[in-house]
Amino acid sequence: MQNLILPALIVSASILLFAVIYMIAFRSGIRSRLQTQQDSTASGSVTSARLQDYRGLSGWLFRAGFRGKRASLFFLLFTGLLMLTGLGFRYQLQITGVIDLTVNTVRAIPGGVGNVAVPFILGVPWFMTFVLSIRPLLIVRSVRRLRVKEIEQDLPLLLDLLNTLAQAGIAFDAALEQVLEANSPRRPLTKEFRIFQVDVLAGRSRSDSLRMLMRRVDIPVFSSFISAILQAEMMGAGMSDTLKTQAKEIRERRKERARAAAMSIPTLLVLPMVIGFLPGIFIVLIGPLLFDAFGALGQTLRGVSG
Repeated sequence: MQNLILPALIVSASILLFAVIYMIAFRSGIRSRLQTQQDSTASGSVTSARLQDYRGLSGWLFRAGFRGKRASLFFLLFTGLLMLTGLGFRYQLQITGVIDLTVNTVRAIPGGVGNVAVPFILGVPWFMTFVLSIRPLLIVRSVRRLRVKEIEQDLPLLLDLLNTLAQAGIAFDAALEQVLEANSPRRPLTKEFRIFQVDVLAGRSRSDSLRMLMRRVDIPVFSSFISAILQAEMMGAGMSDTLKTQAKEIRERRKERARAAAMSIPTLLVLPMVIGFLPGIFIVLIGPLLFDAFGALGQTLRGVSG
């Protein structure tokens, strides 16, 4: 009876997982069809408009760059597959007796010392299952961080180029086109501004397209830049002065971040020093003293007993 508990749990978890995936995929399909009908007059801006209805997992994947219609479905399927793989590996260890053999071997250590390690041995397969299950989440998180890093790297240079072209009397849209032509088309900032241009060509107003661009990127530094441009358009301020001010502010923020990272280095070095250096220092300094002390204690004990 006990041998059937784990397979029953695995089957139940599989059924529940695929039921949740089916419900999410069904709802995503309905949202996608409704959004496609609403944006049928603006064929070039479907990708950017779809973000309005995306919340939770879909919005998180969208901002990380996974913008397929079934990105959330594939993410859940991949997560479920890895989770089932971990559970199957754990079940295989159970039925082959590897876990029981390891536990009995550890418990056979004299003095009952091995009983302390038994919970860790039993928890290792579950820990491996957990690590496999969160692997897709860690991948998406790393991709999002890399995307944010690349956008923050490209933004100051883009602002400087736009500022130079604006001072030369070139309009914002024409200056943006020249800057994007000079940049690599594989960079995420270039791709986002290309979608912005598609939105404008599709008939959407520039202010709405900029707001959609800000929501797609969802980075505080970039949102501040877009907000400044929107405010400059509403107030009728000069675009070159706005771009120059924003470029200066972004550089100051990067300098402050670098200073903060430099100031945190001594704190980060404390743990490696404690773990790596202090034990060796203690062994070198105190080891000979302890050796002599135990030797003298042994001679004393032999003299008393003898």
